[in-house]
Amino acid sequence: MRTTQTSETPIPANATPLQLRALRLQTALDLHLDGQLEQSEAIYTELLKDNPADADALCLCGVLAQQRGQSERALELMQTAVSLAPDNPNLNHTLANTLRELKRYSQAVLVYDRVVGLDPQNLAAWFNYGSTLQHLRKYAHAILCYQEILSRDKQFVQAHNDMAAALIALKQFDAAALSAKAAIEIKPDYAEAYNNLGVVAKNQKRYDEAIHYYRQALHCKPDYAMAFFNLGTVYFTREEWEPALEMYRHSLALDPTQLESHQNMASILQKQGKRAQAQTHLDAAYSSNCLIVDGPDEPRTTVLLLWSSGNGNIPVEHLWPPSYYGRIFCVMEYFTPADMERLPKYDIVFNAIGDSDSVEATQASVSIFLAANTKPLLNSPMLIARTARDQIGSLFSAIDNVVCATTLRSETAGFKQAVQLSTALKFPIIIRPSGSHGGDHLEKLETPEDLHKVSCFDAEAYYASNYVDYRSADGFYRKYRIIFINRQAFPYHLAISPNWIVHYLSADMPDIRWKLDEELVFLKTPRVAIGDKAMDALEQIGLAMDLDYCGVDFSILPDGRVLVFEANATMLVHGEDANGPLNHKNEYVKNIFDAFNTLVVGLTST
Repeated sequence: MRTTQTSETPIPANATPLQLRALRLQTALDLHLDGQLEQSEAIYTELLKDNPADADALCLCGVLAQQRGQSERALELMQTAVSLAPDNPNLNHTLANTLRELKRYSQAVLVYDRVVGLDPQNLAAWFNYGSTLQHLRKYAHAILCYQEILSRDKQFVQAHNDMAAALIALKQFDAAALSAKAAIEIKPDYAEAYNNLGVVAKNQKRYDEAIHYYRQALHCKPDYAMAFFNLGTVYFTREEWEPALEMYRHSLALDPTQLESHQNMASILQKQGKRAQAQTHLDAAYSSNCLIVDGPDEPRTTVLLLWSSGNGNIPVEHLWPPSYYGRIFCVMEYFTPADMERLPKYDIVFNAIGDSDSVEATQASVSIFLAANTKPLLNSPMLIARTARDQIGSLFSAIDNVVCATTLRSETAGFKQAVQLSTALKFPIIIRPSGSHGGDHLEKLETPEDLHKVSCFDAEAYYASNYVDYRSADGFYRKYRIIFINRQAFPYHLAISPNWIVHYLSADMPDIRWKLDEELVFLKTPRVAIGDKAMDALEQIGLAMDLDYCGVDFSILPDGRVLVFEANATMLVHGEDANGPLNHKNEYVKNIFDAFNTLVVGLTST
């Protein structure tokens, strides 16, 4: 226990009233710092009886209230104190720190700005100011604060490191690495700085180097949960599932509440067909809180995202960027009527459950939500349900020049028998488990004998489709993607591959000039690239889907008809590196986002 000064401290006989007050305040503060809250409160109360306008005593009473969990009372007392002594930097700093602790970041930055104006040498205030600006994603402004600190004290190691984090957020990776290395020069065992170097390397796709830095961070700080998580995420990115799982397990052992570790573990386990284990992590992630809020502190627009715990959600990082939109993720498998009562305010609803295979599991809770919702809704769940792989043939049956391969859906347990009994399926066929995307567990079976060799993945159901040979005359396979915004068609990309499974990167698109030139023709003039017959059919597909955001992957058959691979809302759209080989796509990506933003503004401005 600290040695404290008490009210029994001898008082000089000739002490002035101001000196007496200062002694009493110091005694109370010492008791406060020693944890003797009731004794210190008694002296603060006496001081306020003598002088109700004693700003220091009011502020310290506010600190006491905050320690006791009385947040509103604490703010009231501190704000009163500051109003009595508006030019006191210490009182302002205490108020700012309290606002920050309560996550009232926008209010806090206003007070921090006042503090550094009153006391420019207060490096702690500059640092807290910058940290709070980072919470608000105002990274450039945060960097200015750290630069102010370093102009006065180049050894302020946290300023170097937090500036690295802000530069990472701005994607200024080389500058971020320099800041992190400057921190390590001052403090060689600075785990957080090594972690930032790992983040830089990962973003620059230097994965081995990222692993090295994350392991350095763990060498400095063996219980660093975030470094374990980041290390796991490098393995996750490289689809090295077992080491990723190992790192996530370490991360969760240190911090069982780490949401993203649970999410990524569940995703891996689902990919591995371990649905029961995946469900354990989904329950851990969402059962106690199915509402996840992020975005700016005071966004102009807040979107409520209907979300599934599975893999079938629409990618929203670029569509609804957290730097601009407030976002409320509602994980609907866990949503209850009680959650409806505690929803934050929102302006619009976007149904991000884009895979029809996720609709049934979320249907009951989505219905509860929609019955009470009064805000505009994008992507009606009822319309999403019609985009199942085995239903799009019926959905597009009235459209001329569209080919949809006959598709059968069956529960996994009876899948092989269902295929054998089907008269509509003719080998070769394509099979895939429900809920899978990006070619995961996709197989082409040439003969019925191949079916017997299949070890079915642990999924709720399987799809089987007739294979349609869609090679072009030059021997290459082409897969186009068009995005529909409010039922209007926008070209997004073309991938050209020598293999029947076409993926943009595995097709070496960035490295082959003639492929990029052909893609650019499609982006500029899709009707010229694919022909009037196909373009007319695609426009009709957009109208038939009737969704606010969705897309179609397709090819063009030799006779000019459209072969639909899939048509749903889970399509990813993102911009490309402005200095990279795919930067020609960015103006067309911008067209998509501009159209979507126009739709959102039109619905939220009324």
